[in-house]
Amino acid sequence: MPASELNRRSFISLCGNAAAGAVIINPVDLFADSDQDPFKLLRSRWIIYENGSYDLISKEIILKNCRPAINGQAVMSRNVFLGDSPKGIRIVYELSGGFLMLDLQTNEDSLSIGTEFSGLSQAPRWFYPISQAQVFGVNNFFRQGLGTGGPSGIFPISTNMPINKDQSGLWQNWTIDSYLSFAFLGKNESIAVGTLDHKDFLQRSTLYSHRHRTRLQDKEEYEEKIFFEAAMQLDQSKIKNEYIKLPNLYFFTGNKPYETIREMAVRTANKSEARKNSLPSYHWISKSNDRENYSFERLQKQIYFLSDKDPLLPVQTIVINRGYCVAGDWLEPDENWPGGLESAAREIFKHGYRAGIWIAPFIVSNKSNLIKKHPNWIIKNSEGQVKLEMADEKETFYTIDPSNDGVKKYLKTVFQSLRKMGFIFYEMDYLEWGLKDSKTVKMDSQDKSSVQILREALNIIRQEIGYGSLVMANSTAFQPVIGFADIVKTSNSCDAGWNEAGVKNMIRETYYSQYFNNILWQNNPGEINITDNGIFSEDERISLALWKAFPGGAVCTSDDFTKMTWEQLEFFRFLEPAKLIQNIRFPYWPSMTEIKVAVKYYNSYNSWGVLFFNDKDVSASKRFPVNELTESDSLYVFNWKPGFIIPFGNMSIINVDLMPHQSRLLWLSLNNDPPPKNLTLGGRITDQV
Repeated sequence: MPASELNRRSFISLCGNAAAGAVIINPVDLFADSDQDPFKLLRSRWIIYENGSYDLISKEIILKNCRPAINGQAVMSRNVFLGDSPKGIRIVYELSGGFLMLDLQTNEDSLSIGTEFSGLSQAPRWFYPISQAQVFGVNNFFRQGLGTGGPSGIFPISTNMPINKDQSGLWQNWTIDSYLSFAFLGKNESIAVGTLDHKDFLQRSTLYSHRHRTRLQDKEEYEEKIFFEAAMQLDQSKIKNEYIKLPNLYFFTGNKPYETIREMAVRTANKSEARKNSLPSYHWISKSNDRENYSFERLQKQIYFLSDKDPLLPVQTIVINRGYCVAGDWLEPDENWPGGLESAAREIFKHGYRAGIWIAPFIVSNKSNLIKKHPNWIIKNSEGQVKLEMADEKETFYTIDPSNDGVKKYLKTVFQSLRKMGFIFYEMDYLEWGLKDSKTVKMDSQDKSSVQILREALNIIRQEIGYGSLVMANSTAFQPVIGFADIVKTSNSCDAGWNEAGVKNMIRETYYSQYFNNILWQNNPGEINITDNGIFSEDERISLALWKAFPGGAVCTSDDFTKMTWEQLEFFRFLEPAKLIQNIRFPYWPSMTEIKVAVKYYNSYNSWGVLFFNDKDVSASKRFPVNELTESDSLYVFNWKPGFIIPFGNMSIINVDLMPHQSRLLWLSLNNDPPPKNLTLGGRITDQV
């Protein structure tokens, strides 16, 4: 329907009241000038004291009276030696039976702490290059969750922080852990903290408070002191030749929080050899919650439908989800796969798709043949009892020991066989089960850290599936899979609904994990639901699909294509990513209030796509200056919908009015050129949209 033929009611229904009523207003009248200063790294410095303590000083932020710590206890050596190093000052602490050396380095664009132990045959369980650091000049901080599901985000340091459960009242204390990345956020500067090399040890940063009660009753708040520590989990691993050098702990200071954290992610990707050059994934995976197990016949039905489309739907990969076998017996599919997995892989491949399969390499069911043959492979708790991981009304699940030599051979055989069958895409689930704290379980290997044990198993898998195969990691800690995974699920499934466990978790983790998207790997916010699943309305499904696809990571669905309408198929075609990686930016990051805004620049058209999303449970209305979204003061604005584009004219202010859970996608053009009708959200030209 041409725009000229739209009546006012239809126009408002499609585009929202605000879009219809958008007007040109001088931005200066409504908003202060936005900060257009370019990102830059700032200089910080060390101050070292003769007793072995030190300070980190920047313009706004101070970490005072820092000390190294071993297993949570500050190192208070009777003998401390100070000297010069190539990049700074070296502090040597004499320990019982050995020495600890800290190298406080001043690099061209950062500070770092190098650590070396000598004279010790066994590493401590935890080592802290920095501990007991009192924090000044910080009102907010960024924390990254351990892995899939977070929780991540920006948090204010306030009396509303989560508290220790054994305390109550105004004097309560709190502790917040962060993994992979942490950042102090000052008024005009930020300091990102973390190691760049994650191949051997888990690194954790912690912010915590100390208050002390001084009266019989809680009648007033007491002075709160904030402290910081950063640790590496060494798991009491053996030290070869009584000498070990740990990864450096880095401190990047910058004038913008997002860019500072992202800069550290870029350095991490380079140091840890991240697989950041994989082509963006656009795939389909069968549903995992069907009442009946999936089958070869149903797989064929899906493939034949896709193959008969004209033009073809350009899905790259077809993935067989869980349920094809008993967990652990990955090469022994049930009766629903009469030709075996090899026939399934061949069927997918001969129709022009990558063959993919879901597998959880460290899971074993009590119903499996594997557990009957090798009960000694199951990880035991610290008391030597078999450790139960998960159970439902039908079966129980355990973890096999990735440090066991027999398990390593088993993993080699499984993945070697799957690769020979033709599978080149692997969704690997429950990888966190392979990362075990040595204090809570008994494993065959006592010489290595938990990260080293897991990564050794993952390296065996990667060798067998080949460098070119794609791995999507799920239910995983982030640090150990850098350099192994091409795609990582960052959030919980949305199936729980529009609540903290489902949609709100996905939105938060997508928002706060974008800084490493297409840097450490492709982020995957989860499967996109286009057909009615009985959980979300049509508006909600569209909003969630756009939010998941727009950031430029993996795009996938588990919807049955055979049940999609023509419009739904075209909408999924519209979500196709580009062949080359293309990130978005959040211009108002880290704000989580009101309407969320994401912006993508389409270089070939000198235009911008802007997604407005009201994820709140109440209506929202706001005016956005174009010069806060793009580099121009005014642009030509179009409503952008597959096959349906409406011009709004030249604007300097965009007025957005959204109902709860509603979104609006606009195209902003410098030359009054609308988006091509067959342009996808990712920036590709397709045969038909």
